[in-house]
Amino acid sequence: MNESTVADIILGFLAEDEGCSVDQLRAELVMAGRELPIDSLLAVEVLVRVQDATGVKLPATADTAFAMRSVHGFAHAVMREIGEYPARSAASA
Repeated sequence: MNESTVADIILGFLAEDEGCSVDQLRAELVMAGRELPIDSLLAVEVLVRVQDATGVKLPATADTAFAMRSVHGFAHAVMREIGEYPARSAASA
C-alpha cells in the first residue's frame, strides 16, 4: 500500500457519500487546492471506513485532526501510522 492508493480509497468513499464520480470529486478538490482540501464533516464520516479498508487506526490527536483537512494529509497520516513516513506536524505541512 502506498499514499496514492490510500488517497484513492479516501476519494472513493468521499465520492460515494457525495453521490458523484471519483473523477468529478477529484476535479472539484483540485480546483480548491493541491492538497485536495476536504470538509471536516466529510472526513469524519469516512474515517471509520478508511480505517476498516486500510487496517490502520488513526489516533485522536491534533496532528490527525490537522491531517484530515485534506485528502493528501489524510493519506499521509495513514501511511505514518503504518510506519512508512515520519510525523508531519501542522508547522511543516
